[in-house]
Amino acid sequence: MSDDIVTAAELEKLSPAERHELFEASIVTDLDEAPSHLVEQARARMQQRIAESEPQRG
Repeated sequence: MSDDIVTAAELEKLSPAERHELFEASIVTDLDEAPSHLVEQARARMQQRIAESEPQRG
């Protein structure tokens, strides 16, 4: 995963196709490449939602 930052001015100089390519390249689909803190945050949210949706036992 790249940490490159593209400014608005730089984006404006790109063609629509170049902007689209840059956007597509920024998408991470492999969890091993994603920042671990974001993966853990997403996992915690999912577990919370699952727990909230399960019927209460008691």
